[in-house]
Amino acid sequence: MYEKEITEMLKATGRDGMDKLIEELLVKGGFFDAPASTKYHGCYAGGLAKHSFRVCEMLLEHVGSMGLYRPDTSAGKKPLPLMEETVVVAALLHDVCKIGAYLGTEKPYRWNKKQPKGHALLSVARIEKYIELTDLEKLMITYHMGVYGLNEFYEEGDWQSGEYPLRGDHSHDEETTKEESQAARYGKSLANAWYHNPICKVIYFVDEIETLQAKREEQDEAIVEPGRQSA
Repeated sequence: MYEKEITEMLKATGRDGMDKLIEELLVKGGFFDAPASTKYHGCYAGGLAKHSFRVCEMLLEHVGSMGLYRPDTSAGKKPLPLMEETVVVAALLHDVCKIGAYLGTEKPYRWNKKQPKGHALLSVARIEKYIELTDLEKLMITYHMGVYGLNEFYEEGDWQSGEYPLRGDHSHDEETTKEESQAARYGKSLANAWYHNPICKVIYFVDEIETLQAKREEQDEAIVEPGRQSA
């Protein structure tokens, strides 16, 4: 399910290495057969691919309707280009970190304890084995979890060691200028990415909306199904 649509959309980006990514990471890696969670939304074979495709569809629609496509800036404060292929790559691949994460053949799946640590940054690392990501694609994937990722990898007593610090690291050197400090922080925090590149906020909300929609659909199906069986 969705294998043809997803592979065609990714290939259409013309990105060097994309064929290898599709074959090794998605097809051989098991992306199209993986669930999206252990027992929540998309907890069935093919759930991950369905979620990723629907996030991409919704994001393309919202970005287009809001007029965010700009070759010179991502509709924010920094000159990072936002093109359709950026939306496609980031949306379709944002959750490749879930490949191999869940064990079993049906709900409830079990967490694979051998799965590498990380979520968004694991997705980025896996993708970059095959293709080069733009700076904006990295930001969109890194911060697609939004506020839910803020404490994901924090170490006790060191909030800046986490994957999603509220603000970016910056130099406390008195000789560092304001401009140099801002440059050092750019893209290194959730708030910073959201402010400079609103598309990072949009992908987060779209991801949440699709998840809620999927949960509602699955709940409705669970209610209707017993009636069908008794008919």
